Amino acid sequence: MDLSAQQQEIHLSHYWNVIRKRWKVAASILLVVVAGSFFSSYLQKPEYRSQVVIQIERENPNQLTVEDLFGIEASEQEFLQTQYVLLKSRGLAERVIEEQNLLNDPDFYPPGTTGKTPAEIRNLREGMARALLGGISVDPVRATSLVQIGYVGPTPALAKKVAEGWGQAYINQNIAKKLDSVNQASKFLSDQIVATKKELDVARAQLQRYGRERDIISVGDTNEGNPVLQKLTQLNSDVTLAQGARIQKQSAYDALLRTSPEAIAAGDPLVLKVTGDLSSLQREYQEKLALYKPGHPVMLQLEQQIDKARTERANAVQSAYAKARETAQGEAQAAASREASIRSAFEGQKSEAQKLNVDAATFLDLRTTVETKQQSLATLQKQLSETEVQARLRGSATSNIHFVDHAELPGGRFNVTMKKNMQNAVPLGLILGLAAIFFLEYMDRSVKTPEELERVTGFASLGVIPAASSMSRSYGYNYSSGRTKLRAVDAEPNEPVGIELIPHTDGRSPISESYRAFRTSLLLASANSPKVIVITSSFAREGKTTTSINLATVLAQMGKPVLLIDADLRRPRLQKVFRGKNFGLVNHLAAGITIDDAIQPTEVPNLSVMLSGPIPPNPSELLASDKMKHLIAEVRAKFAYVIFDSPPVLAVTDAIVLAASADGVVLTIHGGVTPRELVQRSAERLRHSNIPVLGALLNNLDLHQYGYTYRKSYYDYYESDEQGNERKSAGVTSGKRT
Repeated sequence: MDLSAQQQEIHLSHYWNVIRKRWKVAASILLVVVAGSFFSSYLQKPEYRSQVVIQIERENPNQLTVEDLFGIEASEQEFLQTQYVLLKSRGLAERVIEEQNLLNDPDFYPPGTTGKTPAEIRNLREGMARALLGGISVDPVRATSLVQIGYVGPTPALAKKVAEGWGQAYINQNIAKKLDSVNQASKFLSDQIVATKKELDVARAQLQRYGRERDIISVGDTNEGNPVLQKLTQLNSDVTLAQGARIQKQSAYDALLRTSPEAIAAGDPLVLKVTGDLSSLQREYQEKLALYKPGHPVMLQLEQQIDKARTERANAVQSAYAKARETAQGEAQAAASREASIRSAFEGQKSEAQKLNVDAATFLDLRTTVETKQQSLATLQKQLSETEVQARLRGSATSNIHFVDHAELPGGRFNVTMKKNMQNAVPLGLILGLAAIFFLEYMDRSVKTPEELERVTGFASLGVIPAASSMSRSYGYNYSSGRTKLRAVDAEPNEPVGIELIPHTDGRSPISESYRAFRTSLLLASANSPKVIVITSSFAREGKTTTSINLATVLAQMGKPVLLIDADLRRPRLQKVFRGKNFGLVNHLAAGITIDDAIQPTEVPNLSVMLSGPIPPNPSELLASDKMKHLIAEVRAKFAYVIFDSPPVLAVTDAIVLAASADGVVLTIHGGVTPRELVQRSAERLRHSNIPVLGALLNNLDLHQYGYTYRKSYYDYYESDEQGNERKSAGVTSGKRT
């Protein structure tokens, strides 16, 4: 229960911090909405509204119109939607202006039409129709055929006049449209009857002429007894039989080619005779083998006779096989020739039958056309008679649209007052402001909290270093009167002044305390306290050099020897903070100077520094060399802690190469600036390189935007204490302590 309450409190606090961070955006939007509503209400002219209610029914189903002629049957909803569009048409607006003489009404058009030509009046009416449509509203009553037509005008009399006139003009327009539709239907039917008669005469003439040319007397629906089709059927059957015989002979020939000559010639008489002679000679040879040796002349003579018999048998087998193959091939060719002959006769008969079918089909089509034209002519004549009779019986002034409620004179203003507008503007401005705040927060992809840093990187959060601008006394820029200025790195163009060495120059500042908290978290980050630590970042200008300097400073304040090494051999910056001879790491690795000569003392007790020296052409090779590993081993033995300021991990591989020989690496993130995607990519690169990561540091975080509660509960404690000491030193006494 307590855990759930705590999570809910943190959740609400997060949203409150988001609102507090961007409250000026919401305030600006609220101010714009309220001011806009005020001025629009102040400048708004009074308006009045009147309305009529009409009922729209379906057209009279007994009266034929043009739509009925083409079979257009719209649904009830489609019919009503069409009427709603017609009620907002420009043509209806021009009709209202003309019927109600609005161009001479001073409330609608004060100048009037006096002295204007008919062309000018027509153009004026077309132009004023658009203005009239702007005040008209058409609101259908749900689930009914009723429609509310309202008009908003500058005077009550004009509002009533236009609303009433709009409904009446719509009824008059519907009546005129229906009469015009009936007239169009009658004219259309008359024209169609004349055209159909002409088409019928032409079709009859074509039918007669075609019958005479093709000698066609009559065509039935069946072809029984037709010799052409009977012969075609017989030939089709013959083609099927011939095709089957050809396939059978060809299959027999193909099977003979796949069979061995011995199997084919096994039943040949000559082969059988030679085979018998060969068998007799072989038996005789076996019998005399018991009397004579194989080399005896008698035995040799028998061997010659056996070889001759074998040769004769082989020749007989080949002769019988060749004879059988020629016979099968001849039968297959004969079957193929017969099939081709019958198929040729079939194709000729089929062409003759197709020509007969074409002539008959064309004759039937012409006869069907004549019959269709006769039916169409009869239907058109019947519809014309019905239309004329219904028009006379029903009359011409019937309408399917009726008034339900007529327009009334408005009793008060239609447009809302300023008070109501302001009441609506305040919540609208608040909603838009909050929406803008959370939209901007959603678009902010930077890392802003330690919890978010741990979630994105998967590393432990080692602390938060507040931005100097978020401190009430502007740490990093200047102090109050009577205090010295901070010493900072020489600023590059368009680069703000840093806060290097602030733990040494102002040990009681909130920023100094943040670095001490970072030191404690770092030393407890692993079971064995790390001695050789690499400081890196995702990309440049995230404060890794400042972090390296201040971390080395707070470690030196523990009374143990600390060495700070500038391993950023591409863009070294430590020489801008620690003024000294410009030689160090590169000179030791490349030129062979001793470690003691490369190390220089600093103004911070227990802190030594090894600058980078000249910029080498091969930084990665130097950092990966064996001499660099020997250097790390030697300084590890001489100093309690060794801090390396390395290049960004995404820019080059120097940091990864260097961290492979260190106890761990610290990833520095610029709070509220570095995108989460780059932070995650840096963490993945370190993780995939099997680099021991001690944790991540959220650096240079603006507490005014990202941590109001955190700042109030921690940093103001120190500021309040220091301000109290300053007041005491100035002789200011107070009756109570805050």
